[in-house]
Amino acid sequence: MKHRGAIFQVEADNKGLALVDVKSGTLKVYTLIDPEAEVVLDAKFFTYGGPALTEAAENFCENIICKNLNEIRDISIEGLGADLPAMMLEVYPEKKKIALAAIAAMGSARLKAHTAEGRTYADEEWDSLSEAEKLAKVEEVLSDNVRAMLAGDGGGLEVLGIKDGKTVLIRYQGACAACGAASGGTLYFIEDQLQQHVYYNLSVEPDFQISGEQWVI
Repeated sequence: MKHRGAIFQVEADNKGLALVDVKSGTLKVYTLIDPEAEVVLDAKFFTYGGPALTEAAENFCENIICKNLNEIRDISIEGLGADLPAMMLEVYPEKKKIALAAIAAMGSARLKAHTAEGRTYADEEWDSLSEAEKLAKVEEVLSDNVRAMLAGDGGGLEVLGIKDGKTVLIRYQGACAACGAASGGTLYFIEDQLQQHVYYNLSVEPDFQISGEQWVI
């Protein structure tokens, strides 16, 4: 699931974005909104619900990203059991004030890469790279920020390629191949590092190979 996870207030503050988080039953949805363009830049969810609710939440997050607040008003996903857009819009004005205060505190040092305009530039820059250049950037960040941590626990990872230009395919090695955290916290950490340092719209998809058997995506 590309959008499963959480977004924390400190991340929003550091980027000068509004964090709008709403909860309905066992589902909580987090969104990062550019308070100037009023565009949803990222969305995550967490739920203890079953597969149907998880799929509905994933679809909702996917559908609201890059939409402005007026566009999300009419988004309805079967299976959510709540009017999440209405809940978000009710909370947003207060969250916008917090974000604007954070922007004022940062002044000219605001990271433009986290605005709607900056993301358009990032998309163009990423699309202009060759496959080899994209892989090189991914490998550099993994080597600098991730592999040492995995090696400390007796594990590692191999990059298998990039699917559809945005999904990094990896295979865990050593202790990571049999570790339960490989599909949870470890995966989120790897994804976060690549999104921060390579391209904001990357996701990571692991493949597990057991006893030499054929791995599948």
